[in-house]
Amino acid sequence: MVWSRGNSLRIGILKGNGQKEVCRVELPRVRAKVPRVLGEAREVQRAARLIVFIVLSALGAMAKVPGPLGAVTLDAAPSYFAALAFGWGEGALVAGLGSLLSALISGFPLGVLVHVYAAVQAALWATCLRLAYERGGPVLAMLATIFLAGVVAAALSWPLGGQALVTSSLAPFIVAAAVNVMLAMAAYVFLMRSKVVYVRRR
Repeated sequence: MVWSRGNSLRIGILKGNGQKEVCRVELPRVRAKVPRVLGEAREVQRAARLIVFIVLSALGAMAKVPGPLGAVTLDAAPSYFAALAFGWGEGALVAGLGSLLSALISGFPLGVLVHVYAAVQAALWATCLRLAYERGGPVLAMLATIFLAGVVAAALSWPLGGQALVTSSLAPFIVAAAVNVMLAMAAYVFLMRSKVVYVRRR
């Protein structure tokens, strides 16, 4: 008869005289560990994904779509998609760093502080998009983002140029926010339904 208890193996031997002798064998402790390589691979994958979307955000700033109120850039679409697909943290990083990378490439034409101010706003709008999506679905998320990245962002430009800048930037900001968030939402919904993007439900 063989049985185990804890990390020991016990073997019962029945002798000819009817007596039972128990032999105890100590087994070495073996701890199952998740290979560190798997955790490192996930971090490398996440870092690579962030780099790709940050570069896409910077490239989107260079891509100008003509419109009735002027050219619309697509710099916010990658960050909005990242926020929807991978969480608000990644979306905020893509938005902020993508905005700064775009400004760096163009030589910070408005000054470093102004571009940092804009990057913080971009990160905030991407975060709000994800949170609004979790609480109210795609329609609420798009409406909230258009309002924030359009109306609120225009109002926040007051310290930079006063009422004239707010008035002149209001309509272009709203159009740009609508185009970017609708493009990101359409891509996200399409990929989610095709089972390409895994969504963490909270």
